[in-house]
Amino acid sequence: MQPNESILINVNIDNRAMRLRVAVKDEEDVRLSAQVLNQRINAFKSFHAQEPIDRLSWAALDLAGEVVRHGKTHRNQDELLEQELSDIERLLFA
Repeated sequence: MQPNESILINVNIDNRAMRLRVAVKDEEDVRLSAQVLNQRINAFKSFHAQEPIDRLSWAALDLAGEVVRHGKTHRNQDELLEQELSDIERLLFA
């Protein structure tokens, strides 16, 4: 089987079975993503939401916030790296 071929897999999100077609090379990442999402959903079960969509929405917002924070951190690190490279260039060509 070629890595760019797709396969059907089953994952469960908040006890709801889902059948997905994914690239063979992405199967492990998709399964891990489902596991991470379920962990987030379980963390919100203590809120006693009546509707599963509420837990899913809170988990999605929590994960999206993590993505935003991660992006900001990387932008700041990139800016610091660019500044350091500029400083090194100035020293080398001074």
